[in-house]
Amino acid sequence: MRVNERSLPSDPERLPAFEPRQLAALVAVAQTGSFRLAGERLGYVQSAVSRQIAALEEAAGARLVERASGALEIALTPAGELLVRHAEALLARQAAARADLDRLAAGETGAVRVGVPQGVGPRLLRRVLSAHRERRPDARVVASEFATDAPLFELVEQGALDLALAALPLAPGPFEHRQLVRVRWVLATPARWSLARRGDAVELADLAGRPLVARHGDRAGPPLEAQLQAAGHEPNVVFRTDLDDTVRSLVAAGVGAGLLPSYGVAADDPAIASHTLETVPLAQPIGLFWHRERMLSPAADALRETVGELYGRLTGVSPSGDRKRPPAGDVTYAARP
Repeated sequence: MRVNERSLPSDPERLPAFEPRQLAALVAVAQTGSFRLAGERLGYVQSAVSRQIAALEEAAGARLVERASGALEIALTPAGELLVRHAEALLARQAAARADLDRLAAGETGAVRVGVPQGVGPRLLRRVLSAHRERRPDARVVASEFATDAPLFELVEQGALDLALAALPLAPGPFEHRQLVRVRWVLATPARWSLARRGDAVELADLAGRPLVARHGDRAGPPLEAQLQAAGHEPNVVFRTDLDDTVRSLVAAGVGAGLLPSYGVAADDPAIASHTLETVPLAQPIGLFWHRERMLSPAADALRETVGELYGRLTGVSPSGDRKRPPAGDVTYAARP
């Protein structure tokens, strides 16, 4: 393989001597705000962390950390904040390189590691794994489910996962993706609320002052709170959770309204009414993504192709995972490339 000479430094000896353990110490200090806590995280004594930071400052030629005399908390200088961003990327690439080497040594016998968010992830994987086993009976796939897709980006970047499912657009990072499906969400309300008839649209103004069961982060579902605030209504959040089952239970108990994937609300549930929202888009695209600069094993590449081919061909999926066209477009599939 020919190396792009323009990407190489003209004088390698002028490269700063940033050692991985020094960069790891800086990242730990930045994340914990303390030399002591950084040492506990890394398994060092506090003085060892101080020495690593001092050596890094010497290599960088700039002060990276400021700490007042006798103060417990520290703060990064502008140079420190700049270097932390590079350090996080460099350490992630180092972890990815180690993962690639381990996978290369294991060959195709290594498991393909896939991360999925709750709900739609297991529904998609159920069919994928069945089809993949038919094509590659000896293949091993290890899937991990998470409440949201938020942790998956770091795991893919570090090489802990080969592939993952996530809502689009993806978080920033060295990723490529293929859109697979669009999931329809609904506003789930206690059936005894007199907002509208079951299935009818609700306006944001109808939710003003109403108790809401909300999510923790923007990646856990459509941004209902932001939409309410933009419309001039302060959200009345009474409970936060990223677990669909918890939202469903609290809505059924009358605690408040919340957003749920439409496949998560039974049409005949007597305790919950589902509605669309006027002017608020509740369709969420889901894609399969991977690290654009990491080597996928042949087994992982084969699984990626299985996913793309399968969900370019199907027309729908039911809550049980059985093939069917879902009512009202619960899940729709991207066109096969």
